[in-house]
Amino acid sequence: MAAEEFRATLRGSEATLGVVRASDLARLILGLESAVAAAAYAALGKPRRGSTGRHRAAVEAASRLQFQSVEPGSVVAVLRLPRLAEVTDGTFDVEVDDLAGAAFDRLVASFAEPDDQVDAGIAKALADLGQDLGIGERHDELLLTSPRSPTVGRLDASAKERMRRLADAPLGHQPDVILGTLHEADFDRRTARLHAATGETVIVEFPAQLDDQIQEALREPAAFEGIISFDPATATVKRVELRRISIPEPLPFDTSAFWVATSVEDLAQAQGVEPATFEAPFAQWSAGELADIASALAELDV
Repeated sequence: MAAEEFRATLRGSEATLGVVRASDLARLILGLESAVAAAAYAALGKPRRGSTGRHRAAVEAASRLQFQSVEPGSVVAVLRLPRLAEVTDGTFDVEVDDLAGAAFDRLVASFAEPDDQVDAGIAKALADLGQDLGIGERHDELLLTSPRSPTVGRLDASAKERMRRLADAPLGHQPDVILGTLHEADFDRRTARLHAATGETVIVEFPAQLDDQIQEALREPAAFEGIISFDPATATVKRVELRRISIPEPLPFDTSAFWVATSVEDLAQAQGVEPATFEAPFAQWSAGELADIASALAELDV
């Protein structure tokens, strides 16, 4: 949970106090913060807004590690996951301490996961960390341990190369449907910009036989079906090779009328009734109808 300690142990011939580079300790801490942030996105199942720029507020808070101490022997950096912090903009439905713990667990678990289950963002962060620390060159390995779990995260030369391979894998492709609105179609290059319903702007490539449908779909909401390419680092859509366009059928009435405010008097006149007022009874009932109402109310009084 919140504020739990964990240890990052750097091993190797240069990994002793008085010998280790100060810059390596700085790279270690900054690299771990980046790795925890990547794992937080994976734990949330939310993409980063982009490969550059600031993190979402909850991820920023969850990856703000607290430095405790450095222990002798192999260089052991004692760090602490962040305590619960107040977050406003960009907060998700999860407490920061829970997110930090889930991120650390996901980070350590990545070392033992099958290739197809390792999050690409985590893989990149670990590969970059291994590169910055000179794992396999200046240092032999980096171990991540915590009382949270008996599992040990071991970043050695083999793990570093594996994470780099997973991070550099080509964009994922899959058939899918994306909702949005087309803008700026270029019929010479047969590309267009799609403003997706999720807020992303995606490049769409379309064949010649869809020219007329593209023209019809411009600036109108539609569903676009094709082969979608994803950026593995951000899990966002990058390109769509369009195969089919589905434009919603128009409703059989004037939808603009929905937004027209009509007064009670106009509605009453259109329906041939008189508006209700407090100056007269709401309705006129016969003696028999009044008796039936009284009888029904009496049966409810139990």
